[in-house]
Amino acid sequence: MKDAFYDLSDEEKAAFMQKDRRQMDECGMKLIMTIDCRWSNEEWDYIGLEEWPTLESLEARAIFEKEELATFRYVESRTYLGTRVTGEYGI
Repeated sequence: MKDAFYDLSDEEKAAFMQKDRRQMDECGMKLIMTIDCRWSNEEWDYIGLEEWPTLESLEARAIFEKEELATFRYVESRTYLGTRVTGEYGI
């Protein structure tokens, strides 16, 4: 989180996060896990693993983050896209 997020009132923080989550749900995002890595990493507090139903849903998400939430003002993030691999590693 950036300083601008911490400068928001508790009500503004809650409204931001609720609006954010509502849009993710509308796009069909499934949160697989959130990892707290603050204790072992100075760059990131959390890492999230999400599953999105379509590339179009990701496009809608990117537009929403930029135009509706202005997420870049409040959160530093990095996104990596990939596809699920079946089978076990090394087998």
